[in-house]
Amino acid sequence: MLTPRQFPLRWRAIVWAAATAAALTLAPTPGAHAAEPLLKGPYPFPHDNELSAHLLLAGGLGDSFGGTKLAADYGYHLNGAAWLNLDVNMQIGGCRTDTSSCGSGKVFETLAGAKWKFATSTPIVVHAKATGGLIYVFPDDGHAALGVAARGGGGATYFFYDWIGLGLEACLSLGHVSYESTDNRSDTYAVFDFGGGVEVEF
Repeated sequence: MLTPRQFPLRWRAIVWAAATAAALTLAPTPGAHAAEPLLKGPYPFPHDNELSAHLLLAGGLGDSFGGTKLAADYGYHLNGAAWLNLDVNMQIGGCRTDTSSCGSGKVFETLAGAKWKFATSTPIVVHAKATGGLIYVFPDDGHAALGVAARGGGGATYFFYDWIGLGLEACLSLGHVSYESTDNRSDTYAVFDFGGGVEVEF
């Protein structure tokens, strides 16, 4: 598992860039505030499509890779609280066991499933999600490998307007990766990630 001490400068730079972009996105223009007041009550769910992007800190369990994960989601409203959910995630980092380093590399997750979104008495929307699909692992010191995984979790988003909000999310991925027999690595894929991002509905 990659510890924050191993990539503090890159992590701080990415977080700073994401926070700056979010602040610029949400900064009101001179006439925007009067034309579109901030939400104060329950989110009305006026749209059927969503795009979200999250910057996550991932911790690999065992010798699964951890590090920085960029997650992009597309959602389509199906019925009631249910939404179709499509995920494409990219993770860069490494792993370390109790005794030694077990390498570094990249992981791509391509997942599909469902998300359930629930309004509260405030502009905060809470959600739970469950997805599954293919994962592609590219170790720096070995052969590329294909696997399958399920990813589930939840979070909450505060909507400033009916089309944009900022939120937090935490998820756990569990699966199996088919490494070649010459790779001295466990086939178990287990990664926990947590972070924040922006959601746009249209």
